[in-house]
Amino acid sequence: MQIPMAFGRRGRIVEVPDANVAAVLTMPEVPPLPNPDGAVAAALRQPIGVPPLAELARGRGDAVIVICDITRPVPNPVLLPPILETLVGSGIARERISILVATGLHRPTEGDELAEMLGPDLATDVRVVNHRAAERSEQVPVGRTTGGVEAAVDAVYARAALKITVGFIEPHLMAGFSGGRKLCGIGCGSEGTIRQLHAPRIIEHPNSIEGRLHGNLLHCELTEIAALAGMDFTVNVTMDESHAITGVFAGHFDRAFRNGCEFASHSVSRTVDREVDIVVASCGGYPLDISYYQSAKAFTGARHICKPGGTIIVLSECREGLGKPSYVDLCRGIESMDSFLDAYVRCGGDAYDCARRNDQWQIHNMTRAMRKCECVLVDGGLSDDQRSLLLHQATPSFKEALSAALARHGPSAQVAVIPKGPNVLAQVR
Repeated sequence: MQIPMAFGRRGRIVEVPDANVAAVLTMPEVPPLPNPDGAVAAALRQPIGVPPLAELARGRGDAVIVICDITRPVPNPVLLPPILETLVGSGIARERISILVATGLHRPTEGDELAEMLGPDLATDVRVVNHRAAERSEQVPVGRTTGGVEAAVDAVYARAALKITVGFIEPHLMAGFSGGRKLCGIGCGSEGTIRQLHAPRIIEHPNSIEGRLHGNLLHCELTEIAALAGMDFTVNVTMDESHAITGVFAGHFDRAFRNGCEFASHSVSRTVDREVDIVVASCGGYPLDISYYQSAKAFTGARHICKPGGTIIVLSECREGLGKPSYVDLCRGIESMDSFLDAYVRCGGDAYDCARRNDQWQIHNMTRAMRKCECVLVDGGLSDDQRSLLLHQATPSFKEALSAALARHGPSAQVAVIPKGPNVLAQVR
């Protein structure tokens, strides 16, 4: 069977023997909205749980609109113009509106990428600021959560009279779903806040998984931080495999977001009858697979349908290599999964003290898959030196990776394929 996989911008075809294919988990057929522009306009006029955006904007001296960075395929050219039009129509001068890119600890989004995200006209027509989590002078404390997180967020966000977030709801490896409250606490959070939110006690919690909000510690912390910092209005969308909009959920930062998550839980969920020997998944294609750092979410999502001791093969282009230099340095200093766990997870004492280095959480998330399954990365051109820094196998050849897995599990091994990786919430029925 030839199966198209999301891989970079162009995709990639993989071949799996027909007799071994147990399931191909594509996203369920959810019809895209016939008039997304009209749906967005209607959502701004009739939001969930709060007055219309035009009413909220009246009398406000300025506004900030938080958007995701390049690693999230949010349809900003559809969402931002009607939001800006509404704000200006309600009396907020255009030069008093800032678009804040919620980078978290990612690199800034600038130049051609910014034009790609916003559209060339909008990228030069409004003030755009990248959040810089490591710049302490640019963060403002907003309070302490009941879970003990000392929260601080971007000053541009904290000091704005009207705060709006714009995001995309999809399964998230720790927070249950992306979007909504996550754009504040992590996207615009200080470096210290982000470290606390990625502490081992949160990652290790059994409810810190894809598709789950109830009892999810990270979701609870993020919701509290959004309430402390303030979030007047949120606009989130769900999308199909081609990134066409299937739903618009706008209004109260928690109520509208939860409505979107409920819709997403049905529109992206696919099940198998039982765990399989081998799972082949993509990391979602560009821009989701621009680096190995982003690939962890494909492994963690696939592990839910893979047998203990099974094999997960993830295809990720990694056009930017492993990720930013600080992450590469972290990888370079780790000898094995056990040495990492000993140093960063099983460290005892205050669990927050274990969040010693930025990005250690992504390696920690990888170990959640590695502790259950053999993990193999099929990349688009990492160097041998880069592959040697990984705690698991990596190869440019899918054929070799699959052949090795079939030899390991036997000729009747069952294979499940997830062509769009993290976009699908894969579960055992």
